[in-house]
Amino acid sequence: MAAVSTETISGAIISGIEKAHKDYRQMSGGYWVWTAAEYMLTTYIAKALSDMPGAKFVTLESNGLSSMDHAGAIAPGPKPVKARLSGRFDLLLWWGKAQPRAVIEVKNQPGGPSGWYHDIERITSVLSINRDASSIKFGVFAYYYSAADGELLSGAQKVLNKFERVETYVSENISDRYRVEQIISDIHDEGSEGAWGAACLIIRPC
Repeated sequence: MAAVSTETISGAIISGIEKAHKDYRQMSGGYWVWTAAEYMLTTYIAKALSDMPGAKFVTLESNGLSSMDHAGAIAPGPKPVKARLSGRFDLLLWWGKAQPRAVIEVKNQPGGPSGWYHDIERITSVLSINRDASSIKFGVFAYYYSAADGELLSGAQKVLNKFERVETYVSENISDRYRVEQIISDIHDEGSEGAWGAACLIIRPC
């Protein structure tokens, strides 16, 4: 069975986030998913990835050190502190041959970079470990964002601006070492309730 393309992976991530929003709104009587636990996004993304055709596995809350061991990326010497290998990855996407392929970090309604950029640093640190031998070839920062209409900007414009700011901030900080590609959903304009959307940053070594 063939490996799954990154285009299919990013599409599944986006659709998982969108379904989480729609299902939570229905089950909660109208609340948007930004009011829910971040773990809801994570589990819906996992299900969408699992449903993709092709050779793959997906796990939640995989231990950092054991994941890197499975990836063949453990080498002698100290490990990057920002990789936080003593913790757990939100999601780990595996090749069909049972080696990790990508680390995925998830954020619900991210604010300023101080609240989420550590996830980017974690991804890039993981990608830097024993790069030639590691089976982990890319990382993903997946997120949901919503906004209400304001006096100057609509909710839809605020969501679009957020997506652009995140991509620009990450690119400016790591584009000398990593390729950054952001995929975004349609901006879902709900009128007087505001607007929302989903995005994921694909990060690969140059």
